[in-house]
Amino acid sequence: MIKSTLTSLSSFLILFLVTFFSFSQNTNDIFETYEEYVDTPREVVYLHLNKSTYIKGENIGFTAYVLDKKEKTPSLITTNLYVSVSDKNNKVIKQQLVRVANGIASNVIQIDSLFTSGIYNVKAYTNYMRNFNETNFFTEAIKVIDPDVEPYIEKPLVKNSIDAQFLPESGHLLHGIVNNIGVVIKDSQGFGLANVSGEVLDNNNKVLTTFKTNSVGIGKFPLLANISSTYWVKINYGNENFSFPLGHIVEKNGVVLSVKRLKSKLFASVVTNEETLDQLKNNRYTLMLHNGKDYEIMDIYFNDATVINKAIEYANIPSGTNILTLFDENEKPVAERLFFNYEGINIVDTNKISATKNADSITINLNFRGVSSESYNNVSVSVLPQDTRSYNRHNNILSQVFLQPYVKGPIEYGKFYFENIDEKKRYELDNLLLTQGWSSYDWNNLFVPEKLPYPFEQGISVIANVNNKDHIEDTFVLHHFKDSQPRYKQVSDGDNSLIFENLFPNETNRIFISRIKNEEDLAPAQLYLQPIPNSIPELRTNFNPLQPKFNYDISQRLKVTAPLKQKLDGIQELDEIVVNSTRDKKQLKTQKLNNHGFGTTKVLTQMDRLTYTSLDQYLAFNRVYKGIDPVTNEPAYFSSRASRGPMTIFLDDIPLVGVDIISTYTMADVDYIYINLGGLGEGFRGLNGVVRIYSSQNSFFDSRGNKTAEEFDLPLKFSAKKKFYVPKYNSYYGDFYTGYGTIDWKPELKINGNGTLSIKMEEPTVPVTLFIEGMVEDGTFIFDKKSISIN
Repeated sequence: MIKSTLTSLSSFLILFLVTFFSFSQNTNDIFETYEEYVDTPREVVYLHLNKSTYIKGENIGFTAYVLDKKEKTPSLITTNLYVSVSDKNNKVIKQQLVRVANGIASNVIQIDSLFTSGIYNVKAYTNYMRNFNETNFFTEAIKVIDPDVEPYIEKPLVKNSIDAQFLPESGHLLHGIVNNIGVVIKDSQGFGLANVSGEVLDNNNKVLTTFKTNSVGIGKFPLLANISSTYWVKINYGNENFSFPLGHIVEKNGVVLSVKRLKSKLFASVVTNEETLDQLKNNRYTLMLHNGKDYEIMDIYFNDATVINKAIEYANIPSGTNILTLFDENEKPVAERLFFNYEGINIVDTNKISATKNADSITINLNFRGVSSESYNNVSVSVLPQDTRSYNRHNNILSQVFLQPYVKGPIEYGKFYFENIDEKKRYELDNLLLTQGWSSYDWNNLFVPEKLPYPFEQGISVIANVNNKDHIEDTFVLHHFKDSQPRYKQVSDGDNSLIFENLFPNETNRIFISRIKNEEDLAPAQLYLQPIPNSIPELRTNFNPLQPKFNYDISQRLKVTAPLKQKLDGIQELDEIVVNSTRDKKQLKTQKLNNHGFGTTKVLTQMDRLTYTSLDQYLAFNRVYKGIDPVTNEPAYFSSRASRGPMTIFLDDIPLVGVDIISTYTMADVDYIYINLGGLGEGFRGLNGVVRIYSSQNSFFDSRGNKTAEEFDLPLKFSAKKKFYVPKYNSYYGDFYTGYGTIDWKPELKINGNGTLSIKMEEPTVPVTLFIEGMVEDGTFIFDKKSISIN
């Protein structure tokens, strides 16, 4: 905590004259406003995408991590996450409302006929994030290749032109002092140029200093600036010489901020020049150290010295991005400098990896040291060929949470600063922050209204207005769907409406509401519904993510190697099945009741639908289905014959591949169930028993044929959770597959009590790389990249 720790840092102050005031002794409006601003909760979201380059016909697999921005732990407030994909013209192509639980969500987005070759932006945000201008949301560019449009992957021809930016530390180039100048050099595609050397010259063409960029095109150089001189930078790239003006006016008067890291200490300096010193005497400057959560301020007076230094132990500074802002006597921010503290960020990686073959599958076990078995955790893993060229993502979970929200623009390869962290990496991250200028906080727009316009969202709330005043005294029941219990509501005195809150219907669920009349009979509700939210809100932002960086060095035809169209009939998750039938249900029911003579037919009553939340409860009561066996992870049945294998389950006479429907199919959609535990009369499919489930559009009718519930169609529902299916390829060898193929995607894995994460998949034909990300509820982050060859 800065507030509690920085007070103890006065022993580290090395200054000529500094008067320190705690916040309680200052009543300055801007700091009171800032305190209110940072006290307002924040969220930040990150999407782990399985790739950055996709072939049309594949699926985008993603796992969402929604965190409390201040505490860096999973957010337990918001349950609604909006995910969208838009094209280069910002036209939304796909969008979803995804349910978040314990800060985690996952789903897939199909790259179907709506897509063609090009760059698309994936966004993820909560409604609450729309209250702020900070980049707390997630946005990332992906590339889609349509084989019919782009039959070859070719090495692009890049123009031999560069863009160079020179950025003085804290935003000012001051006369008479040594200024630190950050350098950013990019190619014509907007990506940093590595290992580019440059010379800095004055107006007499005298070389004053030199620099060289790092692997992401960033460097710096010192410059003793003189107001009487102009400065130029010469760069040689691609056998051509380029010349750039420094691009900043040397200021005769002013104050700058400078920071330097030496071993375990941060040295912060407030610097002016001799020409300004007399003007500043007896003027108060205020230096504020903050990170969007805690802060400390001190008042600074220049007397006879041009430099005021402060040394702070990094161990006493909060983890992550911190900001130093300098205010003049009018509380106007005049300089700002960002710096980063790696201390205290808990990153866990794998310390042991093993693989076991099982027939045509393989299980990879990863061991993570230090993850408590009692802590909730989630890990997502993208499995790609070891030579993949389709995972060129700029951010990972660490850079998105600790770095990106605090700067204004996109960061090229932000994940680079969290791989193999050492002193050199710390130095390079500081150079990055030197080039960022002002932070993402807008000092001109810190006002927070008493009531924020965009609240936290937890499911969908439905305001139900009673149309008939004769029904005001009645009780209304929202029938259960999926895993929700029935909801009973009555209108409050003096009101004509009621509210059903925290509903989580997906697009496969139907909403039925009944009115209980005469204390026992059910009748259609006759309500007018107003759902909130009723549409996916728009996130307005000017933030443009960087494109994935491509370095194609092969030319391969795609038409013969693109993924085959995935045949999904009978294998999609059963929660997503929508059964539409034009058959006469009453006639069908009579026929079925007459034809099945070896089993028992259970016709569901209204009491059954009110009593049992899901089919698994109903079938357990009727001694048919026990649920998933915790040891074998396979379905378990009461039938003695089922020990030979699983029962055969039909939905409207269509055999089901899995049993997911048993726990997710709404009871409101079930007409009757035929149970034949012996399987007699069913042929080979009856060896282990048969259950036939029949759906009905006429479920809500009483014995006299009267309708007992009213169906409502909500304009916005949660996206049904879809299973990620690995694409089918014509060849599992060759440059195309090793460069752009997908082996597997595991969105929600758990580390067990032994600290082991198990990944089961089909045995790959090539060596693989695992891209591993995740987090633990205590704020521990999991990030690793492992390559393994299966012999």
